[in-house]
Amino acid sequence: MKTKVKRITKYKALYQILNQYTEAFEGEALASVQAFSTLNDRLSSLVSNLTRPVNLVYQQRINNRESFVRELELAIKLGLTVGRKTGDADLEATALNYRTTMRGVSDYKLYEKAVHLKELLQPHIAILDELGNKTDLLQKLTEHIQEFSQALTTTGLTLNQRKSGRSEVNALLREGNLLLSREIDGLVEMRKADYIEMYNLYKSMRTRRRSQSKAGEKPGLSDISGMVSDAATGLPVPGAQITLVQQASVIDVDHDGFFVYEELHSGSYTVGCFAPGYQVPESVVVTLGSEDSVEINFELQAVNPLLN
Repeated sequence: MKTKVKRITKYKALYQILNQYTEAFEGEALASVQAFSTLNDRLSSLVSNLTRPVNLVYQQRINNRESFVRELELAIKLGLTVGRKTGDADLEATALNYRTTMRGVSDYKLYEKAVHLKELLQPHIAILDELGNKTDLLQKLTEHIQEFSQALTTTGLTLNQRKSGRSEVNALLREGNLLLSREIDGLVEMRKADYIEMYNLYKSMRTRRRSQSKAGEKPGLSDISGMVSDAATGLPVPGAQITLVQQASVIDVDHDGFFVYEELHSGSYTVGCFAPGYQVPESVVVTLGSEDSVEINFELQAVNPLLN
């Protein structure tokens, strides 16, 4: 996201230069500048949300998970007791299986286990009363299932909004690049004689980043972006690194587990991923055309410490 923020900051600076010389633009030229202003406003709105720490998004879910696991552990013990007392082999086997497999699973799997266990316990309400009003425990499990479900839904919606926001940022940055290169650059060039100061300021800001490119080489318009997450928890893996073989490049993902390679030219690219404590996934090969935007997401499996 840092790279995108730099580009957005540059767009703002370019617009501020243009805005100082509004008298230089009218008609279709003014419409182009206004379109660039609207694009900047939308980018600012999106970035203000995307730069908020992702841990705030997950915090409610993380807090609910701790209490949810405790409640599920009690329900599992109850399931073992009821299963043995009633001869319900399915209930007993399920409770035993959940007791040994609940650690290290995703939040969604935990939720599914809790719902299933509750369904298996429900027919034994009478036995639960005999065991000392254990219907209260079943009621608490039901309440925790509802709360955890809400936390999963809320987190999922927020993460989808962030993902959608990132996609829109990508699209707006490409749109802004085209607006500058195809319209505004020419408009400023045409006004060089009458507004030399504006021309110099604009040209200086516009070419500052391109100086790193090879002579005669135009910036690419394609990009590769994505997320790196833990396959079990769904949480981002902020320590992960992404490799782009063709450029001999390695970058770190940000706090959201997000990465992006921008200004890539047409061609084939091999994208790899690595994170300490996780198995190395297979590299992904993509072919970019002109103005492509490809998304690659890596879901990493934690290394089993028993095998090391």
